[in-house]
Amino acid sequence: MKFKAIAAVAIALMAATPALAGVKVPEGTEFSIRIEEALSSSTASEGDRFTIALEEDVKLADGTVLRAGYRGVGEVVEAQDNGMLAKSGKLNVRLVYLKVGEDRIKLRANKGAEGDVRIGATVATVILFWPAAPFIKGKDVSIKKGTIMRAYAEQDTELASPLAPPSAQLEP
Repeated sequence: MKFKAIAAVAIALMAATPALAGVKVPEGTEFSIRIEEALSSSTASEGDRFTIALEEDVKLADGTVLRAGYRGVGEVVEAQDNGMLAKSGKLNVRLVYLKVGEDRIKLRANKGAEGDVRIGATVATVILFWPAAPFIKGKDVSIKKGTIMRAYAEQDTELASPLAPPSAQLEP
């Protein structure tokens, strides 16, 4: 008899304290992400990582708010420097995760860019100064610090509750 009463009290306490259950970030939740470092096709290499930050607060379905400022990591997927004969640079990045306390929200987002091609200059040089044609270079590509990207939660993620406040620095 006492066991049933204790079990009933324990169940009632668990139901009354939803903060201990955690916070669910559903797959597809949208985030506004700010790139915290300048990136360039002339200096970046495949696999380089860079810092990102949550730009705007995100209100979840249960009313929980993820405050702006949480940090995370992005990665360079492809980087090609500009080249001869007006070959333009390429830079493709992806956002990997956003860190909330000790938990990570995996992100789904990509951004790619290609430099301008200088076809007119190449054609004019080939016609007028054909020996100089190989020395005409295309433009590098850059993503400026502070660029905003849209990202989405790649999968349902359970965060420990209460949520840790955003940190000023990213800790691995």
